[in-house]
Amino acid sequence: MAKKRKNDTRIDPFATAVENSSLDQLLEQAQAGDVISMPAPSDPQRTIRLTCEVIPHAEIEQRTKVYGKNRRVQALLTEKSVADILPAIAEDGRNQHPALAWEHDDGLFVLAGSRRRKACILAKADYLVLSSADFNDEDAKILAVSSDQYIAPSLWELGQAYVYTRDELQQQGKKGSYREIAALEGVSHTAIADAIKAYECLPHDVLALYPTANYVGREVAKKLIQAKEKDAESFNERVKQCSGHFSDQHFDSDDKAALAVTKYLCDVEQAGKRTQDIDLGNDFVRVQKHTKSGDVTIKIDNKVLTDKRFAQLAKMLESFN
Repeated sequence: MAKKRKNDTRIDPFATAVENSSLDQLLEQAQAGDVISMPAPSDPQRTIRLTCEVIPHAEIEQRTKVYGKNRRVQALLTEKSVADILPAIAEDGRNQHPALAWEHDDGLFVLAGSRRRKACILAKADYLVLSSADFNDEDAKILAVSSDQYIAPSLWELGQAYVYTRDELQQQGKKGSYREIAALEGVSHTAIADAIKAYECLPHDVLALYPTANYVGREVAKKLIQAKEKDAESFNERVKQCSGHFSDQHFDSDDKAALAVTKYLCDVEQAGKRTQDIDLGNDFVRVQKHTKSGDVTIKIDNKVLTDKRFAQLAKMLESFN
């Protein structure tokens, strides 16, 4: 088996050498039962001792939780959002690169490795974890951010994290302005503003329509927010209808699927569109009539659309004028 694969999700948040090796190299070599040491993320002078263990797949959800301030929203993790590591983890029967977890309050809280956790659950694979009771809240916060570098959280997830930062600043008596948040997060204040607006304006239902939440970037989020602000009632109705609208369509790629969803939710013409379903008492033929224009759309399942029937239909349509 090749050493470097998608299963090896390197997240090294430390630049310092550890025992004549990088932290990533130490983590990669860890085996169940091993005990290794590393510098604390919040204080390199403090040492954290970690124990490596394998958690059977049937016990992952029961024994582990994801740290509450992890920036990756667990409800948004799906098979598609872990598709880059899922096949290798399924083949290997476990993640090759251990997750980091904090033994805290009688629980095991994952600080780095929540995507691997989800992939192991989906693949019914075991979960390799390095855990320690030596972590603290500051360590946990740093690791929660550092672990995002393999695949960044979506704009919406970052918005949620920035709102937490804003709340903490306000609790300290500060304004919690975009610029204050930006100074802490190391990004521009406009990026902060866009992320928070996406989080506060777009419900979870909207993100769930996309292959993964990462398809709702800054430009897409702006379009969606504009469509919602223009006609919230119509927008919300289209959100409800979107899944059914595309239920019988196949897209060549997730990119095309995401573009189609955005167009459906944001198209100005679509916003005022109202259709009436016409019941023909046939499960294979779907007819819709536009209530304004009177245009009729007919969808026929290819299971029943034989060449002969298509020829008959084409001949009938030729006579229309």
